[in-house]
Amino acid sequence: KLMNGIQNVQELHLCPDTLEVLSLCSESMPVFNNLKTLVINGEGDRGWQAVPVLLRNSPHLQTLYIEGLVHYVTDKCGDACDCIYRKDKGRSLTSCPVKELVIGGFTGTMKEMNMIEHFLDYFPCLKKVEIYIDENVLIALRNEAVRIMEMIEEYNISYSCNVRLMRSGQ
Repeated sequence: KLMNGIQNVQELHLCPDTLEVLSLCSESMPVFNNLKTLVINGEGDRGWQAVPVLLRNSPHLQTLYIEGLVHYVTDKCGDACDCIYRKDKGRSLTSCPVKELVIGGFTGTMKEMNMIEHFLDYFPCLKKVEIYIDENVLIALRNEAVRIMEMIEEYNISYSCNVRLMRSGQ
């Protein structure tokens, strides 16, 4: 009943606990026809089992905001992430009309860079990616910051999408 009650929202914010609960009822998840913005607050010790179904069931989704790309890898993460090799990898993303991807809490790991590239590969309508990094993290990365900037530049060359690295609070 709760899911049916919120199926008409335009903006949905999900915390890690809610994502975990949704993973238990993903087969009965309704279609979110009015959903334009989905905000996912990830957590390193939680999985993304509900994310593929949420994306498939949001036919008008325009903006996906993910706070914390790193998550607990499970065999049920689905095809929304790059964690586990699957032959149908990215299937839930290819049918999703997301135009803007916003990533918060970026820490510059290769795992995060691979996830960003996965999204660039499989979101066909993606036009804009904003990646937010805390200035203290950027300073702590020092030499790695150059590598990250080079990868962002490569994304802009390789994909028809504007990818920007931003300091948090900008």
